[in-house]
Formats: sequence, structure tokens, C-alpha cells
Amino acid sequence: MIISHKYQFLFIGLPFSASSAISKDLHLNYEGRPFLRKHSLYHDFISLATQEQRKYFTFAVLRNPMDIAITVYEKMRANSKGNFTNPDLFIENGGHITKKQRDVFKFITEKNATFQQYFRRFYKKPYDNFASITIQHCDYVIRYENIDEDYLTALIKTGIKKPKPLPIANQTVGKKKNLLDYYTDEIKDQAIFVFAPFLSKHNYSFPQEWGRIQLSLQSKIQFQILGFCRNLNHRYLKKRPKKISKEGSVYGDMQRKKLQQD
Repeated sequence: MIISHKYQFLFIGLPFSASSAISKDLHLNYEGRPFLRKHSLYHDFISLATQEQRKYFTFAVLRNPMDIAITVYEKMRANSKGNFTNPDLFIENGGHITKKQRDVFKFITEKNATFQQYFRRFYKKPYDNFASITIQHCDYVIRYENIDEDYLTALIKTGIKKPKPLPIANQTVGKKKNLLDYYTDEIKDQAIFVFAPFLSKHNYSFPQEWGRIQLSLQSKIQFQILGFCRNLNHRYLKKRPKKISKEGSVYGDMQRKKLQQD
């Protein structure tokens, strides 16, 4: 989460949605400062914000979850930055890599699992993420698929004159561009069950080649129930340790006031 008192904006960084690249750019060029944790949510901010800060222009990035699932798979398959085998990053050691993530990584690497095998194994419930408890609090939502243009629009809306384009960073190695290279016919029905409620809620579409999609009532009901429980958990039950991000990471270096231009 990045806040700028000069330009009176708040950026909520959602996972796998260019949060590091945007946080870095806001910090280096627009007097953005780290506030709470990297992926803190709006209700975390509002519990500490002053009445004036609550009026700040708030924005975040929304990304198609079908694309997020591919990114997660490719990062695990490549063991991106060695994250999944570095004990310093394990959650029991104060890091952010959970045991569940390590189990998924182990499945992918030991079995040399395809995306289809990975998806069938780990995507069985209707998908949701922090966007569903964040977007409604935003004054502007950047679409990841149109991030270059939308990011500039967001900055202009904060009152920044002549903003600079967002530098490209942290691209996933080995990732193909076509969704249908991953979502083959063998997992099409499962993908529809998993993603349809989220896509419908946030105005995304399935690949045109799949034709007209009918939203399953079972999927819709599960999505609503799970979403209610997740919202309750994150707002009132989940403990959030006050920790500084890893040194050498974008957010960690910002917190330590060590981040510099490349």
C-alpha cells in the first residue's frame, strides 16, 4: 500500500497485479510512501487514517483471474527468484511463502505437471481474491490488460501533470500470451465453473472461442457464501503481523528507505 500526502492518493497493491512496479514508480517519482504492509487492504487503511486521508484518491489494479492462475503456475514452475525453496521466505520463519504454496510448488516440480494437471488438482471452488473487497472502495480501477493507458489516467486524476509511462518490470518467464494455450478443452468446463462468478461480477469475458457461457447456479451460490466468509475473516478475524518486507524486495527497500532509481 502506497500513500502520497503531497498528491493525496492511496494505491492498494493487490497480489499479481503489478503492485511492485507501480509501488516503485509512485515512490521514486510521486512522493509515495509505504503504508502498512505491501498487500494491506482498504479496511486496514481506514482503521488508521485521519478524516482528511479518508478523502484521498484511491486506486488499485484489477486483473483477469484466468491470467493470474497462469502466472502463479509459471512462477512456481520456474521457481521465480528461488522464492519457493528459500527458507528465509517461509511463513513460519517470518516470510510470506505458505506451506500450501510449497505443496503446490512440490507437485508442479516433482511431477513436471502441466498447467492442466495443476489446474484440475488445485482449482475446484469458485475463484475469488482481494479485489472483491477492494474495488468498491476505489475512485478508479486500472485494468491490468490496459495498464499503460489506465495508469497514466489514474495519475492525471490525482492532479499529477505530465506523468511518465510505467516502466516494465517483473515479467513472468516462459509465459505464453494466448489463454487457450493453457485452458484447453479438457479443463474448459472446470474453468467455467471456477471463474464464471468472478468474471461476471467484474465485467470480464471468457475467450470468444468458447461461445455463450451459462453461469452455474451452484457456482454462483458457492461464490457468494465463500466471499462472505472471506470478507468476514479478513475484516475481523485474521491477524496481521506488523512486519517489514524482505530486504532486497521493492517494498522492503522502500520501508528501509533504501530504494533508488535503477
